[in-house]
Amino acid sequence: MKPRIFTSILLFISAYSPLFLILAVKDFDFQTTHQLKHPLAIYILLGLTLLSVILLFVTVSTIKRGNMCVEIVSVKNRSVDLINYTIPYMLSFFGIDLSKPEDVIAITIFMLIMLLLTITSKSVFLNPVLALVGYGLYDLDYKFDGKTCSTIVISKLEMHTGDRFYIRSLTRFLYFVTEEKNNNTDAVEN
Repeated sequence: MKPRIFTSILLFISAYSPLFLILAVKDFDFQTTHQLKHPLAIYILLGLTLLSVILLFVTVSTIKRGNMCVEIVSVKNRSVDLINYTIPYMLSFFGIDLSKPEDVIAITIFMLIMLLLTITSKSVFLNPVLALVGYGLYDLDYKFDGKTCSTIVISKLEMHTGDRFYIRSLTRFLYFVTEEKNNNTDAVEN
């Protein structure tokens, strides 16, 4: 699997890990048995959640300094645009029954379609796991090699017009801001 596809899948799954937690809470019988109604399905979802969050933080912590030094032309915070991201969460509040194969198949198909749309389009969703640790999602116009380009970036750093930052590609449409360029920094490392 290509690293960019893996990164897209990892970002997608970790972004929906809170949804899996909500489904686990909804599956728990608080009234009588005080147990999960569908433990195997929930354990798989929770395992996937834990694994995706761990891999996300390992991946973020091992990203090397960006191989592109860019100058910010304009930046717009997309972190406030939550409506596209929250639609799948609404599903958890409807009657999804994990004992019905048709419900499991339907939610699986829906999530696979959302994943494919995320990979093949510029539809990048805010990842609440990254947002909780201070990362934001931004539309960025920048200058690189004399050209003005646009992309979407994940950044923990505050960016302003005229600032220079190192960025690294995560996916076809998504970059990661690794650090601000200091005036005394010389060569760009790959």
